[in-house]
Amino acid sequence: MSEGTVEDFYEELMSVWLKERMQENLAPMPQDFETKLYAYASSVRQQLKVSDKKAVSTLIKYAELDVVKKLLYSLFEIRFRKIIRAIIKGAQLNNLLKVEKRFVEELSKLIYEYKGRINSIAYELRIPKLVERPAKYKVVCFMQTFPKIVCEDLKHYGPFRQYDIAALPLESAKLLVAKQAVRLLELT
Repeated sequence: MSEGTVEDFYEELMSVWLKERMQENLAPMPQDFETKLYAYASSVRQQLKVSDKKAVSTLIKYAELDVVKKLLYSLFEIRFRKIIRAIIKGAQLNNLLKVEKRFVEELSKLIYEYKGRINSIAYELRIPKLVERPAKYKVVCFMQTFPKIVCEDLKHYGPFRQYDIAALPLESAKLLVAKQAVRLLELT
């Protein structure tokens, strides 16, 4: 790899890194990026092997190599986070490198198996789905003990102890909130 090509790789790496930081999705990578990366690393190792360890040019080359390592680490860390987010969302991934394609395939398989196991456990335990209560009821938590009450639906509720949770008709719940006897609980 010639010296001009090494400089070209550094500039290309900087450009790819900047694009990756600016885009929400994975930025396109040059087709030969991995090849250039390995050629660059080989060239630098060869230069450092035959150079005078105390020469200024050698120290500069070590500093350059350190910057390249940091840029590469940052680049792949950013891409890693984008890949994880996309897999979790179930989004389509483009612009993957070979190593990333294998990672995505393996991780997707693991997530699929994990979800299958969770669904199987939920089915085996027969965990019921939450049934939404009609809007005419509110779930409340009693902040103090409270005697038996008759609500607007003419049904008896209670008596209640502090921290009891109950579903009460809407108007009765509002009245008790106003008296600070209960707190509304929002179910999501």
